[in-house]
Formats: sequence, structure tokens, C-alpha cells
Amino acid sequence: MLKLQKVILASASPARKSLLKKIGLNFQVIASEIEERVLDSNPRVNVLSLSFQKAKSVEMKILNHFDSYTIIGCDTIVIDPYQRMIGKPRNRNHAKKMLQTLAGNYHTVMTGCTIIIQPDRKKYQTVISTSVKFRVLSNDEIEYYLNQEEWKNRAGGYAIQGLGSILIEEIQGDYYNIVGLPVHWVWQTLLTHFGTKILRKEK
Repeated sequence: MLKLQKVILASASPARKSLLKKIGLNFQVIASEIEERVLDSNPRVNVLSLSFQKAKSVEMKILNHFDSYTIIGCDTIVIDPYQRMIGKPRNRNHAKKMLQTLAGNYHTVMTGCTIIIQPDRKKYQTVISTSVKFRVLSNDEIEYYLNQEEWKNRAGGYAIQGLGSILIEEIQGDYYNIVGLPVHWVWQTLLTHFGTKILRKEK
């Protein structure tokens, strides 16, 4: 594992955890407990605000326990073909309506990411968008996908890294952004801030 001051992922998402593991960082998961809701009608402002709130809420939890830390907070939303923000489905029927709306169309997956680094008093933020096109889906295909229950707790009602891959015809942009964490931006930000220190392996 790569040697770096305490790194915390402010998310319980298994997908984000898996992506962060891919770059070899030794990190801890402390889930944010904030409510994921629409804070602003502008999608970019919304995901950026939520990513910051997630990171900040975790910082408040650990403030008196660690002097040095790096916290990574992310929030992902889907913007449907009608430019409406959609988050995670409330239930199976809601997920079905999402998939029916996305079928045969392009939509946008937008992730806001915030990195807070202490004691350097640094905050890095970005919003990354990826365009995704769904195939035209039959009702039987949608029902089959819903029956696997992969839609649960997924923005837009699908997981591209799982069975949701069968729904996709084309993507334009960062694949990992769709999964929920822009790996290249996180790595580049840490490398820019810490330099080659992040390339040192733990002994």
C-alpha cells in the first residue's frame, strides 16, 4: 500500500471503496451521515455542495482525534434527457421509470468531488461529467434488470460496473466517473499536493 498521511473516504459506497483501492492507497472508510438531497437547481453546484458537506461532516467527526488527514468526499447524480436531476430510486417502480426514461437516450452522469487536506488548510474541488447512451430496452429487459435488484442505492437506478453494463451503448468521457469516483482526478490532485511522497510504499 502507498504511504501517505491518514486518508479517509467519506462514503460507504462499495464501488468508491473499490476504485480507491485500485490506486493502492491505504485508507479508512468513515461514512458521511448527511442527507443526499437537492440543495441547488444547478446540477454542478448541487453535486459540489454535497461532496463538500460529506467531506466536512466526516472532518467534524475526527477533528479532535487526528492532526493530519486527507478526506475525500464525492456525490454523483444523473441528469436525464430532459435535463432533470435524478438521484437514487425510492423503490422498484421509481427505478423502472428511471430506466424507461433513459432507454434509447443520452444522459449525463455528474460527480462532484472534494478533497480536504489538513494541517495544510487545503481544499480541492472538481465536477466531472460523462455522457452515457442507453440502448433501446424492451420491457422484458428492464424487468430482468430490476429483478436482480442492482438498482438499489444507485444514482439513475443502474450500476455500469455490474449488470448495468448490458444497458449501455456508448459512453463519452471518464468511465470511473460513472462508477462514482473520478480516479484520475483524485490521483493527480494527491500527486500535485504531496509530490512523490504518495509513491512510497508502506514498510
